[in-house]
Amino acid sequence: MHDTAEYTDEKEIIDQKAIELAEDFSYDGYQVVRRELFAHLREPAVVIRRDSVTFNTACIAGLEDAVYIQILVNQDSKRMVVRKCEENDKDALRWCVAKPDKRKSRKMTNKIFSAMMYEMMGWNLDCRYKILGHKITFEDETIYVFDLMETEIFLDIKGKRAKKDTESQFTTDKANNIEETASNSTDNERSVEEIKRKNRIPFYPKEWKDSFGLPVEEHRKALEINMLDGYAEFTTGK
Repeated sequence: MHDTAEYTDEKEIIDQKAIELAEDFSYDGYQVVRRELFAHLREPAVVIRRDSVTFNTACIAGLEDAVYIQILVNQDSKRMVVRKCEENDKDALRWCVAKPDKRKSRKMTNKIFSAMMYEMMGWNLDCRYKILGHKITFEDETIYVFDLMETEIFLDIKGKRAKKDTESQFTTDKANNIEETASNSTDNERSVEEIKRKNRIPFYPKEWKDSFGLPVEEHRKALEINMLDGYAEFTTGK
């Protein structure tokens, strides 16, 4: 009986608190937390490097049976769109490896496109950028929209370059003895491992420092914007 009374008192306290919160609740001052701040291994995403573009498996799986796509870029709103197309369509790009039972992600090697994107966005060439995809329907067509301003950023110093960079920090004179050389070799290995570790640590645009996301009303208005307004297709001269 005593336990039941305690439970009843606790429930009354919770119910009373809920009533108080509901009486004067407002979305004023709230921000919608960016999805980029959470783990999203199974969410559609693209990774842009200085020499390649790779769409993850979740992204590929979400666009029906698409093997070929077109990429569109809006230089004003800093957004990128991916839409399904046929193999022989103008500027068709193969974004996956198609097997009888599934489609797998593939690295889309390029230099010019990435160079243009890095320049447009003012991105750091030593970093790779991961952007989550928003799947929407526009004119009865399913597409992905990527907001290039909302990125995860990772240091992207590759193995050979990392080794070269760290070795340059530990160069020794030919007259150094064997023990010192061995010590430097160990330091090199540790430094390479440190760079590899840092390559996996995400960081974010400085604009996010004091904000969890957009204010509620601004977030609502953003959803009402015509996502394709002003887009221009990125052509390959095909």
